Amino acid sequence: MADTYSTEVNKLEKLRAAWLPAVEFLFGEAVDDATFDGFEVRDDIAKPGAVFAHVNEPHRYKIQMPVRVFTNDVMLLADVIQEMVRGLYPIGSEGAKKPALCEGVAVFGAITAIKQVFGEESVDSYLNALKEQAFPYYDAFSYVAVLLAEDPHAIKKLRSVQPFLYRVERADFETAGVEIDRKIKDILLLAFRA
Repeated sequence: MADTYSTEVNKLEKLRAAWLPAVEFLFGEAVDDATFDGFEVRDDIAKPGAVFAHVNEPHRYKIQMPVRVFTNDVMLLADVIQEMVRGLYPIGSEGAKKPALCEGVAVFGAITAIKQVFGEESVDSYLNALKEQAFPYYDAFSYVAVLLAEDPHAIKKLRSVQPFLYRVERADFETAGVEIDRKIKDILLLAFRA
């Protein structure tokens, strides 16, 4: 059976291919056992997400995208970038604690891409929408922005110590040579709740 959304999948693959070098430049390469199996466009889901269907390969994933995302180019880019960033350190298992650091980095990547493609005005609109409709993502982004303002290579440094961001612990900041206010560090390591 032919893929009913092959045009959309093709567009997603092109976006991913174009942006992967930038994402890796910002946050480092994907962990060694992360395997991306492609995109799947669906009309029965509300938001994008990774699907881990291989028990013996916990970091092998496919990204499912809702068909509605193709109605807004800014949201399309943001969603693809966020899922790409998450794919650098895929969680892979149900119930794993996901700190605010993980989601903040994903949103930071999306904001960076939006700024490059659509400009400051679109960034402001996107951030305002996050603030109003998804404040936990805005909050996580804000703390990651502070971290990266202090040290633009902080995420790469942390991932050199612990490639899976969701496993980063307080001591990893010191080991990686990332200096940040203790309060901000604690907030970044809190469990993310959306």
